[in-house]
Amino acid sequence: MSNHPRCLRLRSLALLGALVGCSAADETASVERTTSLSEPFSTSPGEPNHEQITGTALAFLRPEILTALQAANVATDVEFFQVNANHFDDCNFSGGAQVVADSQAEAVQALNPASSGPEADVLAVRAFARSLHALQDFYAHTNWIELGGEALIDASLTAFPALTPYATVPSTGFILVQGSKPKRAAVTRDEAAPYPESAIVTVKLSKAAHAPGLISGTVDYEPGDFCPAAVAMTHDELNKDKSSNPGRVAQYEAAKSLAILQTRHEWCRLVALTEASWGEAGTARLATWVAGGQTPPDCQAE
Repeated sequence: MSNHPRCLRLRSLALLGALVGCSAADETASVERTTSLSEPFSTSPGEPNHEQITGTALAFLRPEILTALQAANVATDVEFFQVNANHFDDCNFSGGAQVVADSQAEAVQALNPASSGPEADVLAVRAFARSLHALQDFYAHTNWIELGGEALIDASLTAFPALTPYATVPSTGFILVQGSKPKRAAVTRDEAAPYPESAIVTVKLSKAAHAPGLISGTVDYEPGDFCPAAVAMTHDELNKDKSSNPGRVAQYEAAKSLAILQTRHEWCRLVALTEASWGEAGTARLATWVAGGQTPPDCQAE
């Protein structure tokens, strides 16, 4: 089957619609404007990474729920193909974090036991999948791997945290490089170095203190670029979307592994947020997504 973005979008809508017995036909017009697109860390022909990551991490879910999550995840590349926040592109870390938090809040709202039913499940699936897409892209589109990041960006069970420009990521100590640097700070990168050394960014916030700087690749068709020119790298230079990128196989594998772990953790976050909002009735609602005979993660031990 073709992996043209229009076909991906229609297949995704059809799969989601199957949960409620509706058709994708009514939404066909919404994708007429989409004619071409790079398909980052996702469904390039023969290499469906977003689907594999989601399927591996959430294999305990009912097949129809898992398939719908995979479809909605891939649809993000078309629905939000010009929105850098949905892909953590252009050093828009604050925007990406907001997408994750807002999408998961939307999913939790749809999981209100008072509005249970297939239609509400579709809304929850779409919103949760949107958050997963952004977080999966995070590891492929940033220099997290090149800086030596081995931990998850966030492993809490509360709402996904805000990512503030030039703040420190607690799990790694990396500095979020976004927008103009603070006064008296220095942000540097050796662009002449071979990859992966060329992706090492250093932030000096004072004469005595410096730390690795986190950036993401720039995408020219997405409005808004928050990467300082002195350290900017294009998406083509930095991405780990495909195993076929020359010289980036190890980095691709590392990014994919962390994306799987983060996706699995996000299930635990969704469970915790749903319980906080709706109590046991909310978690019972999510339990219906789990396939018979399957054991979901022990989220207290995550």
